[in-house]
Amino acid sequence: MLVVYIKILYWERCFMCGRYIIEDGEDVVEMRKIFDKLKGYYSDTVEYQKVKKGEIFPTDTVPVIIPERELSVDIVPMQWGFTPFNKNSRTLINARSESVFDKPTFREAVINRRCVIPANGFFEWERLQTGNKQKYLIRPAASRTLYFAGIYDKKIDYKTKKELVHFVIITREARGLLRSIHDRMPVTVAKRDILKWLNGNENNARGFFTDLNIPEYTFTQAY
Repeated sequence: MLVVYIKILYWERCFMCGRYIIEDGEDVVEMRKIFDKLKGYYSDTVEYQKVKKGEIFPTDTVPVIIPERELSVDIVPMQWGFTPFNKNSRTLINARSESVFDKPTFREAVINRRCVIPANGFFEWERLQTGNKQKYLIRPAASRTLYFAGIYDKKIDYKTKKELVHFVIITREARGLLRSIHDRMPVTVAKRDILKWLNGNENNARGFFTDLNIPEYTFTQAY
């Protein structure tokens, strides 16, 4: 239990968008459709059996949207976090929009393997004057589902020697009320623009990192 607790603290302190939430209740229509499609294609796979709902942690397996054809998408089970190259490397769960096209770890993926991660909100922690931290659940104000811009990659696991598919969430400098809690925020993709993010050229992709692509959020204290 101590090891798990230390791991949770590490994610909270070191990363923006270190946890998010997936809900598939009857009133969350978009997410239910995503899970129905995922089940239809992948229910007989080992990866599907690992898919999580509720509060999502780094290294969990979740639904991710990738391009299938130019005007169509596929929904696949994918693990959160780029695999370490060796046992001494840490898992990468975020990529900064300011440098994602420049860093060797991310450049080839952001050009050729962009993805979208559906969520119903994400968590962030505000550092209080008392030294404690207040956890907030941050949701989109205009809908029940939002979509994070991400990239994915395929690596050979150094333990099992099997090919694994992983994703990271792209983040940017925080804007609006979120700045009072944290200095970073996830890059999001409007539902109508999913194909543009997945299939667009480099200039199209960079356009998602601008101040024009910031949804309004609601904040709820979480425990």
